[in-house]
Amino acid sequence: MNVSGITKLLPLLLLLLAGCFWGDEYRTRHLVGHYYLDEVEPNSGAWYLHFEDEKSGLADALINCQVVEAGYNERCIIMRAVCTNPQFYLLPITATQDREVARHGIRGPFTKQQFDTELKRICGDDSLRFDDNLTKKSL
Repeated sequence: MNVSGITKLLPLLLLLLAGCFWGDEYRTRHLVGHYYLDEVEPNSGAWYLHFEDEKSGLADALINCQVVEAGYNERCIIMRAVCTNPQFYLLPITATQDREVARHGIRGPFTKQQFDTELKRICGDDSLRFDDNLTKKSL
């Protein structure tokens, strides 16, 4: 094959190679402030909470459990996560730019009963509910 034939096939080859990566994008949902939910595999329904900071962007998850429901108000994020058992977490929303500061603010895991008790105390709102169901069935 001569150089002219290769240059004609080069755009097609590049298009085919780029096609190998289509569909591999992970979905990210902005929750509130610097907090994001990130899916570990495309269309898996497995979401993890991340904090975007200036130094490392969306690095490792804040908790190592899959988030299945989330909600928030202007002061607090609530999450139901699944590790071995359903667990509940409360996160006071922080204005910090540092992920480790945000990580240290996490409260939980709580049982459902503990969660209900702490919701009003920590978030100031016992009517805060899960408004984002992240299970695969709901997407």
